[in-house]
Amino acid sequence: MNKKQIVQAIEAIQWDYEDALVPESIHYIQKDDVVMIKNEKSTSIYANKVVRFDKSFEEIEEVFAFFGESPFSWWVRKENHRELEDELIKRGLYHFDTYVGLAKVLHKKENEVDTQHSYKEVMVEEEVSQHVQVASSIWNYDRRTEEAAFSERVKYIEIPDRRGGYMVVVDNELPIAYSNYRYSHDDRVLYLNGAGVIPRYRGKGIYREMVARRLNEAISRGCQIAVTQAKKGTSEPILRKVGFQEYATYKQYVPNQ
Repeated sequence: MNKKQIVQAIEAIQWDYEDALVPESIHYIQKDDVVMIKNEKSTSIYANKVVRFDKSFEEIEEVFAFFGESPFSWWVRKENHRELEDELIKRGLYHFDTYVGLAKVLHKKENEVDTQHSYKEVMVEEEVSQHVQVASSIWNYDRRTEEAAFSERVKYIEIPDRRGGYMVVVDNELPIAYSNYRYSHDDRVLYLNGAGVIPRYRGKGIYREMVARRLNEAISRGCQIAVTQAKKGTSEPILRKVGFQEYATYKQYVPNQ
């Protein structure tokens, strides 16, 4: 893959879902010049977002009309859209977070070293509950978002032809970390689309171990590359240490309220 193809694979994390598996509560606008996602049952700015906007500034109002009263985030690829950033700031949005588009070509398997904790593929409702519990504790979900996350994950794991899934890490009975993954429609790319470790278990190699296990599964499956959009300063440095390289930077803007 060349750089342009890798960047396209990184951005496809946001939209390359199985059409038949998308919950009814999720609505897409997916065109060459604009990609937007809205989840009616979630107030999370990670579930409601503008992924791409290459239209004229006069059409920005269409975005606000699409989301209505729902909180949302606007992802801007920093290398291309300084003028768009200025326009968003004028309209009351502010820079909330920065994510780095990272990729790693898959060659040889990673070492799996953590035998202290249980790394489980989420397969039953109890494990879905654990997955949502730890994600909520890290990202401060409200009740509505927790309920939506649980419902969507339960429905997803029941579908035999899904391309993705979830991992939860448990210390005895305590869920301490989670991760999400999905494979591209052509099975060439592994998308790492969300992970976290609760604060008191950080610095113990758990995040790195989750990545290693997922990469090894992807290699066994014949994938060529793994990609992610990693939050700058958190998961990003860990991923760089295990061989991921930077290909793009995305600034996340949110409305002031």
